[in-house]
Amino acid sequence: MALSLAAPAHAQPTTPTGPTLLKSLVYVRAVRLTRLWKSPTVSVGDTWCWMPEVTFTVLGPVPLGSQFTVDYTKSTGAPWYSVECPTYKVEPGGYGRFQSPVAPGHADKRATLAIGTFGFKIRYANSLSGAHSTLMTGKFSVNKIHKGIATAAFKNQFEYTVNQDWRLPVGFLWYNMQNDPKVPYLTASMWIKGDSDDTRLAGYLFYNGKQIASTKSDGTAYKSFSLLATSGDTNDPTWEYWDFNFATTRVYNLDTESANNWDNVFFLDKNPGAYEVRVLRDGHLARTAKFTVGADGKIVDNGLSAKNNLGTLAFVLPVKVMGTTDGKWDPLAWKTGAFYGNPMQGFTAP
Repeated sequence: MALSLAAPAHAQPTTPTGPTLLKSLVYVRAVRLTRLWKSPTVSVGDTWCWMPEVTFTVLGPVPLGSQFTVDYTKSTGAPWYSVECPTYKVEPGGYGRFQSPVAPGHADKRATLAIGTFGFKIRYANSLSGAHSTLMTGKFSVNKIHKGIATAAFKNQFEYTVNQDWRLPVGFLWYNMQNDPKVPYLTASMWIKGDSDDTRLAGYLFYNGKQIASTKSDGTAYKSFSLLATSGDTNDPTWEYWDFNFATTRVYNLDTESANNWDNVFFLDKNPGAYEVRVLRDGHLARTAKFTVGADGKIVDNGLSAKNNLGTLAFVLPVKVMGTTDGKWDPLAWKTGAFYGNPMQGFTAP
């Protein structure tokens, strides 16, 4: 599994009194183990099983003495097990990334063969201050894929995956200040299903129906991270998060000191109107997403990030999935599965 380790450039920078979960940066996966234990002394070789893993990011402070815990429930709703996450200090305004540990080896009595919908709860506690809170409750759906050939030796070998199809219609639009905070460029971030690279994927920006930018000529298409099965085989389900950076499209210009020439740069705040991001994958139209810049020169905020406490300054960008390049996926998954059973209020997929 590949995941970005850096704090997102568009994360909410405010400083709360305790840790704040960034809901948009919670990831659940099924970690496959290669041996199922029936009891402490009897094992079933060549029977693959799985355990859940939750990775999440919080905005500090996380003071010394703090502890994050993840509770899991079975597909029946019954308690499964709880596990403490290695927890470290995070300064106010800083970002901490935490993960629920899985089995130390390839066998664990908590592992399961079951598939279906399971639950989790992320809890925070600090006994020194007396703080106790539940940061998130959610659910995730697990499927399995047979591995190997159709013989008795391979009959119990399955890869287990968490369905992430709900992510595909949910994108983000944000001011990218990493290279130039005074003159930030525009970035649109979206999920795709299946493996790709920047030779096969490109973003194009349109203003009032006319193309004004492309990641092929004046920007980059960058894969931030991936969610994939334990094996990482080519045909396994994979979900990738891509940043489409439009370097010659800037949000505004606060640079009053340098002698930079901005004649060839398109400024959003000087051009109110209708915008659209289109993504080509292997030459086929795969994504479209629309937004508007108002008469005040600001991107019109649909309010979804704040309303749903996503912990980000980015605008939620509803994305229309086009064509067939993503293969088979569930276009209705966002209705109940978004943010692991916490669908956004007010959001509708295009």
